[in-house]
Amino acid sequence: MAGCLITSVLSLATNLLPSIRVSVQAPSSSSSNSNNSKRGRARALKDLKRLMRTLKRIKPTLYDAEEREIRDSSVKLWLKELKKVAYDAEDLLGEYRYEIIHVKLEARKASEASGSHKRKKMEYIVQIPNGMVDRLKKIRSRFDEIAKDREALKLKKSDGPRRSNNKLSRPPTGHMVDEASIFGRDAEIKEVIDFLLSKKEKPFSVISIIGKGGLGKTTIVQLVYKDERVTRCFDLFGWVCVSEEFDVRRLTNAIIESVTKKICDLSELSSLQEKLAQTVKGKTIVLVLDDVWNENQSLWDSIRVPFKEAKLVRILVTTRNQKVADVMQTTTCFRPTNMPEDSCWQLFRHFAFLGTSDTMPPHLVNMGKDIMRKCGGLPLAVKSIASLLRYETDEERWIEILENDLWESYPSNDVFSAIQISYAHLPAHLKPCFLFCSMYPKDYLLEKMDLIELWISHGYIESKGKRRITEIGVEYYEELKQRSFVDDFSSGSEERCKLHDIIHDLARLNSENEHYSVEINQPLDIQKENVPEEARHLYVSGLSGNQVLQQNLMGLRTLSIYTRYSRNFQICNLTKFKALRVLELQENNLTRIPDSISELKHLAYLDIKSSNLKTLPLSIGLLYNLQTLILDCYNLEYLPESIGSLSNLRRLIIKAKNPINYLPHGLVNFPAIKTMKAMVKVTNVAWLKDMTDLEGNLIIYGVSNLKDAQHANMRNKCKL
Repeated sequence: MAGCLITSVLSLATNLLPSIRVSVQAPSSSSSNSNNSKRGRARALKDLKRLMRTLKRIKPTLYDAEEREIRDSSVKLWLKELKKVAYDAEDLLGEYRYEIIHVKLEARKASEASGSHKRKKMEYIVQIPNGMVDRLKKIRSRFDEIAKDREALKLKKSDGPRRSNNKLSRPPTGHMVDEASIFGRDAEIKEVIDFLLSKKEKPFSVISIIGKGGLGKTTIVQLVYKDERVTRCFDLFGWVCVSEEFDVRRLTNAIIESVTKKICDLSELSSLQEKLAQTVKGKTIVLVLDDVWNENQSLWDSIRVPFKEAKLVRILVTTRNQKVADVMQTTTCFRPTNMPEDSCWQLFRHFAFLGTSDTMPPHLVNMGKDIMRKCGGLPLAVKSIASLLRYETDEERWIEILENDLWESYPSNDVFSAIQISYAHLPAHLKPCFLFCSMYPKDYLLEKMDLIELWISHGYIESKGKRRITEIGVEYYEELKQRSFVDDFSSGSEERCKLHDIIHDLARLNSENEHYSVEINQPLDIQKENVPEEARHLYVSGLSGNQVLQQNLMGLRTLSIYTRYSRNFQICNLTKFKALRVLELQENNLTRIPDSISELKHLAYLDIKSSNLKTLPLSIGLLYNLQTLILDCYNLEYLPESIGSLSNLRRLIIKAKNPINYLPHGLVNFPAIKTMKAMVKVTNVAWLKDMTDLEGNLIIYGVSNLKDAQHANMRNKCKL
């Protein structure tokens, strides 16, 4: 994570140096701002160069530091301070980059206004923002102190993690569970199915699968849920991931949506219960409640009441706690045992040796068996450590993993020991991508391409030559999936993923409160939710986000708000969130976006979902760093002309009931746009000509001159 930040700061500094150098050579500014005197600009250049030299000395030691931070509290504190200063440096340099974009854009507008079409190579003199020189000096001094502390910690220099050069073929994506990777559970699956189909049982039965985390409880239930013997005997099926928060209203809504496969907009509990009762009336149903922690009898009674209208109900519960099963008045319990050694070895071979160990050196096979035994018969531990070893052919690395002292760090939890080792060996460039996923609550389904775009917005993905950055992002995603850090939950054309709950715990542990989520399901929740000061990425859901946003959250880089039931939620002032790179607002009653959104100079990703929003403020055109703009606004009428100033926009997605009547002039002149999904009403399509790599879904109305279509070069837009 720290390595990614330092790389970003160095890259920014390198790109900004020429502009500051030009400003130093320029005549003294007449501005009263002392930063823009020749002396002030020279100081800025000197401090920036010195900062870069310090960072280049620190960077080679970061891989050793990130490996040691798990065990060494001194290294952990050093990295924490380093990240804090790096965030400030990135913000400061980002502000100057914003000024450069602004000056270039104004120059382009002036050129167009004068009628000059010849592009000349220009050297832009950019004013240094007020206070930047002093801030840069302070940041440079802080980095110098950190560099001295590095020497005391005796961190080793390294070019980065050693990685296998073997290129592996990517496994095919498919259903919710890959049956080919399941071993040793046939008898338990048959036992659960037999009970599920038994005619001797009561009309309402609860079957609890009880066991420790990582044992494979959810996998057993997935295979039961999709078994043909089950699917042909019941009318309705539902699957709800419950996790720690047992909110009756949210869960009742989730059950309705899972069973009906339709969105339910009801908000009152009584209405939801009536809807569920009508849905299941006279039907037979299988409902899975996965990962339940609730020990409150009255909450469970509120969930089960509507099922009295059903003909036959079978509820499958997975939990780690016997008391949970007792509260749910379980009819029968199943306790899966740890997997036997032969099944564990089959699972290990599947992930480490691609299903066969026949072609592997015997000494690696023997070490593999020793490592497998350390996993204690827990499938998640075996899968995690085997996925790591698939990338390693160096015998020394196998020995290092076998003898790693992290096996002893969690003596009562073999799973956590195994996945912590896998995390320690995760390539540095993948760590921030993985940790980012933990901002969302457990069991949250993430859309693959949205997740990749979020990584890009935070600068987690390094560009390589002329390759599209999204292609590199897909490689990052696939590697995390192959290493078993994200689980594939794709269905049809929708590619989605989520974190196993224990993997989520690991990510939260290693992010140290930088990634945080708040769920407000009751009014009292607002009072007890204090977001930690270290939070950089925040997800808020439930009744309202107003009170949470009043806290001191100036360091936030991601703010995702999903307040489905709020009646009075409004964003009034965004000036306190100046560090934001990502802003997601999902609120049906949102009617306006404040002009203060223009203060978010670093913003790269803006996603707004609201049925009542009709347009955006003119100030939206000042978000020069914006790369992704998603407007899922049913009543959206038009886009302001100022959107034409968003020269870095790569992705534009508009979902509205009617076509957008007008595309701003500047917008159609930006070939940077790679993805467009929208309905538009325009008289010609010649503006599509220079958008050579355009992909997405574009519905166009009102074209009056079909000859212009010939100039749009549509024949070469095969991805559109």
